[in-house]
Amino acid sequence: MRVTRAMALATLLIYAGCDLPPADDAAAATHSHAGGGVVTHWTESLELFVEYPPHVQGVASEPWGIHLTWLADWKPVLEGRLVLLLRGPGGAREEVVMEAPASPGIYGASPTLTEVGTWRADLTLTARGADHAIPVGQLQVFPSEDALPHDVEEPLPGLIALPKEQQWAMPFEVAVAETRRIPNSIPVTGEVTAPAGGLAHVSTPVEGLVLVRGPSPAPGEVVREGETLALIAPTSLDDSYARMRADVQEAEREANRAERLFAAGAIAESRLEGARHDLEVARAAFQVVGGMRSGEEEGASDPYLYLLRSPIGGVIADRHVAPGEHVAVGTHAFTVVRPDTLWFVARVPARHAEAAGDVHGAWFTVEGTTHPHAADRVVSVGSIIDAGSRALPVRLAVANPGGELKVGMLAEGHLLLGEPVEGVAVPTPAILDEDGLSVVYVKVGGEAFQRRVVETGPSDGSWTIVHAGVASGEQVVAVGAYQVRLASLGDVEISDHGHPH
Repeated sequence: MRVTRAMALATLLIYAGCDLPPADDAAAATHSHAGGGVVTHWTESLELFVEYPPHVQGVASEPWGIHLTWLADWKPVLEGRLVLLLRGPGGAREEVVMEAPASPGIYGASPTLTEVGTWRADLTLTARGADHAIPVGQLQVFPSEDALPHDVEEPLPGLIALPKEQQWAMPFEVAVAETRRIPNSIPVTGEVTAPAGGLAHVSTPVEGLVLVRGPSPAPGEVVREGETLALIAPTSLDDSYARMRADVQEAEREANRAERLFAAGAIAESRLEGARHDLEVARAAFQVVGGMRSGEEEGASDPYLYLLRSPIGGVIADRHVAPGEHVAVGTHAFTVVRPDTLWFVARVPARHAEAAGDVHGAWFTVEGTTHPHAADRVVSVGSIIDAGSRALPVRLAVANPGGELKVGMLAEGHLLLGEPVEGVAVPTPAILDEDGLSVVYVKVGGEAFQRRVVETGPSDGSWTIVHAGVASGEQVVAVGAYQVRLASLGDVEISDHGHPH
């Protein structure tokens, strides 16, 4: 079966030599080859790729290979009723009904056409609650096998064959090259950072034990500004916390004594007010450093505890202390990040520093993903070129509502500047770097592709202008280009099941 399949692919390359897709995706490309033909056609929701054999009057044809793909996900049609309607000279008519695909995405038909001449073929797929009309085009019926043409057109050079079964089995998508306006850009590297006030390292100002009292926030949890992150029972009496605690205790004793003396008429009211004021000042100072009295917070049982609070609202990024742990003064306990807006800090090469003042936005991707992120607000442009990296920092604000970006991620992207450039553009993922060359793979038939070397221009992250190599309206492989490249090298395994021939 592999030999038969290889022969079929060789035939396909000959067919595809003239099977060039039109600029208008609603038109079909149909050509006759030794009496048979190949058609590739797009509707709004489907791609048709059909190989049909030569037709002789009154003789059932070899099976047609009708391949149907949903454009929404580039997966095969798995179910649905397909009707092939053929209309010929003098009102001749042949209808073939296929209730379901013979295999995923593939329908087969062997019509018998009774009149010599030109026939028109049309398909109608009933699936997903609708009738989908798919024009096939014209074909010729010959009076005998001896009348079949014997000339075979030479295939276009450099064609790459990738069977439909392989396309359906992998991530695959095709997009149409189109004219777009894209701003000029500067390629940069950079890093995702937290803005000023958007990152807080919470450290312990006292030595003590982290208490086990109720729930304690873990990484990923949201906290409010001022929310208690941990309770610490101080164990050292040689720090300012202990002295301030003692000041509060002394002020409380003096205030209580003044209350008793005033009630007995032994002191003036001014003395009582002064004692109360001293107590308020001592308590306020103690609270500033996190001191609390028993009963002020649920779970407190010691007379005085230290409250480690979050200085900002955000998300716990890291926690470095555990309940029961003994901590020293200055121990890094928590990191809190406000993740809704971050900064993309781009490092502009010194040779482009003069243009940095014209930056009005950026796009970038972070390590481990190809999804572009947009930044449309410039926060600041540096005034000093770093001596080590020979780069100028440019900071841009990036909305991060879903929390996909993380502080510390490395990034690559482009800073956008100046007036947009107009030209033919292709999806950025369609462009592969092959030994320093920018390459795209153009779909010239249902199973046929061409490798094109292109010269790239400005990019907005999603689309990139190509100055040469691709024309507007041509179909480029936007997802799966690397697999097409492997097919060109003969590294894609061809399955045993093939098209009917």
